[in-house]
Amino acid sequence: MTPTRKTLRIGVIMAGGSGERFWPLSRRNHPKQLLTLTHPDRSMLSLSVGLLEAVVGREQVHIITGKHLVAPIREAEPSFPAENILAEPCKRNTAGALAYTAAWLMARHADRNPDTITLAVTTADHRIGEPERFRLMVNTAMEAAEQQNALVTCGITPTRPETGFGYVEASREEPVAVGPEGAPPVYKVRAFHEKPDAERAAQFLEGGRHYWNSGMFFWKLSVFLQELRRANQPLADAVDAMTEALKRKDPAGVEQIFEGIEGISIDYALMEKSHNVLMVRGDFPWADVGAWNALASVGEGDTAGNHTVGDPVLVECANCVVYNAAGKDKMAVGVVGMEDAIVVATDDAVLVMPQSRAQDVRAVVEELKRRNAKQL
Repeated sequence: MTPTRKTLRIGVIMAGGSGERFWPLSRRNHPKQLLTLTHPDRSMLSLSVGLLEAVVGREQVHIITGKHLVAPIREAEPSFPAENILAEPCKRNTAGALAYTAAWLMARHADRNPDTITLAVTTADHRIGEPERFRLMVNTAMEAAEQQNALVTCGITPTRPETGFGYVEASREEPVAVGPEGAPPVYKVRAFHEKPDAERAAQFLEGGRHYWNSGMFFWKLSVFLQELRRANQPLADAVDAMTEALKRKDPAGVEQIFEGIEGISIDYALMEKSHNVLMVRGDFPWADVGAWNALASVGEGDTAGNHTVGDPVLVECANCVVYNAAGKDKMAVGVVGMEDAIVVATDDAVLVMPQSRAQDVRAVVEELKRRNAKQL
């Protein structure tokens, strides 16, 4: 039997993104986290819940999302505790989402010392392989957060000179001793780096001290608040004020405070400004499923490197992603003589583009918004 912990371990999944880069499959009320992009019959959010519940238990997993997605998430995950779906009053990036989460937890667990609450923050748009190694990383990161009183992130061991990710630079010092034998190493963080150009990415890979920034975080609630006060006093003040408003059951007050928060990432607001950050090395298979071209690295393709869903017909194609959402019985999709292309067909929309332009789907979405199109 596992001994009772004085510390309450809580999982938090950030799932508020609109997923516009996965249009036309992703829509406002059915964004990418609710899509079955990396598993034949489970959504990315469902997979994320399963990974965290294996560490902290289902009752301690929380989802932070937008107000308009609460009902779709409840419908998609009917067995998930409804009270653990937190709704941001409006969009304020990841800094706002985690500030609101901290305030909500402080109010819900008002009888607990925040020094006894440890969070594991993940996202709903990653593909993670080898769950047992992921769980070992999470447990190690939470142990590090509790023992070292530090903010902790996960750095993914890079496999290529990737220019699309930010990087975490580990210190040259010996790893911090945390976790059982076989646990991944924990390093002090020397610096965070923005997305590099190709030359610098190659240098990062060769140097061996730079890791992909996974966007996963681990901290005691008390340490988060302490470091936030040092790095971003206005945001810390907003957390305190929202906590008191939540205790008073004053949603209008919470919304007013939240609307005043600057919409920036938690990396800019806190992580890059703190001098108290550790990194656990992530050695499990990992992919940031940020746009359609990411599916080319998810699972195995055919002998020509094509990745397909919905049984489309491909003739002399190579390294293509073809997604027939309607399925072969409702719609026949054919692609001929294409290389490095993306083709997505739904009941009411078609998208065609080279993989190199996958990020530019947002331009299509913006134009459709201007036209008040119904396919959003």
